[in-house]
Amino acid sequence: MRVLFLDIDGVLHSGEDANYWVWLPDLVQLLHGYDDVRVVVHSSWRYEHTLQELRLALGALGPRVIDTTPRSARWDSIRWWMSQNYKKVTSWRVLDDAPAQFPTPPPAELILCDPARGVSAQDVQAALRDWLDA
Repeated sequence: MRVLFLDIDGVLHSGEDANYWVWLPDLVQLLHGYDDVRVVVHSSWRYEHTLQELRLALGALGPRVIDTTPRSARWDSIRWWMSQNYKKVTSWRVLDDAPAQFPTPPPAELILCDPARGVSAQDVQAALRDWLDA
């Protein structure tokens, strides 16, 4: 299984905009046909919402959501989750808009989003397609 670690604010909608999920259809379309990809939410939304609530909120993406990372800094929580599940994961990527949450230099698995464009940006979509098609 491949895993996509997902931030929400600045990835699926602008962090400045109350119009939630505006770019969710873009991600759903990108993942269409790649049935081995699962989603683990590492967004701060995991602090306020249960896994089931996140699945419902993420609509068509919901069935792919298998877990959330533990309460910790983003990169630490992702590394911890991977340490517990590495035998099941063949490849992984991180979608996030906060470079300060990651070490310097950034990990190769990080696909950094501009919070004003999120996953709708062509460079982000190209990086995801490269991973999906590999």
